Amino acid sequence: MNSDRCTILSLVAMGRITPREAERLLTVWPDEDEFILKVAVSTAIAGTALPQIREFLSAFQHTATALLSGTLATAHHALACFTHCFGGVL
Repeated sequence: MNSDRCTILSLVAMGRITPREAERLLTVWPDEDEFILKVAVSTAIAGTALPQIREFLSAFQHTATALLSGTLATAHHALACFTHCFGGVL
């Protein structure tokens, strides 16, 4: 039994809280086993989602690289035209 449950039960034994109050506390008190179950389920979900996330990030990187290289090439051409027209004033 964990220390929190022991503390609640000792409060009942000392008469500081009623058994009904202790029952309510034990009902709403987070259980360590429940926490472990939540971590295990979260890990399993993350494990099944990782391949899809990796595919998404790879596709995003490919798209961003294609868009960025096109944008940089366009900006380079625009700057070259500007400097050609104005004879390198800037």
